[in-house]
Amino acid sequence: MNDDAAEPVFENPEIGEVSDYPIDGGNDGPIVIANEFADVVIRKISTRNGVRLDIWSPRRGSRVMLDAVALDCLSFQEPELITELLSRRPAP
Repeated sequence: MNDDAAEPVFENPEIGEVSDYPIDGGNDGPIVIANEFADVVIRKISTRNGVRLDIWSPRRGSRVMLDAVALDCLSFQEPELITELLSRRPAP
């Protein structure tokens, strides 16, 4: 195993940080995915640490930014893990 391998980066903005999504030069998005249970706003953003996928839940007011390693890690998870995550009640 390579000890120099990048670790996934999960960035959670500070509580109270404004989650506005203006369309500005150089950034893609937003993409809105919604149904009767949830809605999320997704866009690709550039940060000082590189490109991230920014996922925002307006109903919950929560937001996470994932880098390529974190997204890759999600892509090879077993469906049972995702089912387990969905069964957990999110914090208010």
